[in-house]
Amino acid sequence: MALRRKLPSTQALFTFEAAARAGSFSEAGRELNVTQPAVSKSIAAFEEHIDTKLFYRGKSGLKLTPEGEILHRAVQLSFLAVETAIDQISGRNRPDDAVMLSLSTAFAAHWLIPQMEDFRGSFPNLTLDFQLTGGEAIGPISPCDLGVRLDTNVSSGDRATAFAPEWIIALASPEYVRRNGLLDATSLKASHLLVTLASPRISWHEFLNRTNQSLSTPLPEMRVPDYSVVIQTALNGRGVALGYVTSCGYLLREGILVPAMQRSLRTGHQYCLAYPANSRSRRAEEVGDWIAERTRVLLADIEGLTGQAD
Repeated sequence: MALRRKLPSTQALFTFEAAARAGSFSEAGRELNVTQPAVSKSIAAFEEHIDTKLFYRGKSGLKLTPEGEILHRAVQLSFLAVETAIDQISGRNRPDDAVMLSLSTAFAAHWLIPQMEDFRGSFPNLTLDFQLTGGEAIGPISPCDLGVRLDTNVSSGDRATAFAPEWIIALASPEYVRRNGLLDATSLKASHLLVTLASPRISWHEFLNRTNQSLSTPLPEMRVPDYSVVIQTALNGRGVALGYVTSCGYLLREGILVPAMQRSLRTGHQYCLAYPANSRSRRAEEVGDWIAERTRVLLADIEGLTGQAD
């Protein structure tokens, strides 16, 4: 293979990818279980072998050169393709009565798990495997059988069916609301905290602006990288979260969380059940139908309870 002659070693690509991703020879060394000097020496040998500088080295750390950026993009795509192929091959060995779900941790922990008894009633012998992400689930569904994606995050080639609107309600625990009142109410005794993702797609400012609501005074925010923690903070009575009904619907319907503001936001986007284009897993389709039906019932119940069908 011609590529083999263009590399000092196959390990050089793994070392380069780790250093480029981490932006640090030391971090790459820890990941690869080698020393920082070993990483530096490997990269220097790689650069000498291809007669091209891949990194700028300075007091502020590493930065890819334009040539390094070209190589990094190519390596990322190649590694992803190989990883996906291996996942697809190994996925074929899963038992027929098993479904792998690609979900956010919030949807798994606060929507699916609380309804697991009902799920088991419908699928008593089904094994569930999970691929979870702390924020919004993105990327291709494969090697999973079924995933939940916002319509803007559905990958090209995956099959997707809308099953729920993107509907956002400011949510808190009942005890929190009793103690502090609604978020837009004026109270000298109130001690509000706004909880959100570290890099939210829809911020508190945008939510308030799009729903024509305002706060009597600026409030502190707590930002965390996992949306499941955002919901858990509200459950613990420590703050108000922007609650996506797709993840919080069960908690809202059961009164475990309650609205903390009068108006909610429907963005016009839809959450979808997505399947790999080349998959026709009967069990995955059945699980998708179950999620869609449970969501339909929850949405109807929530609209009846809150009157927030806007």
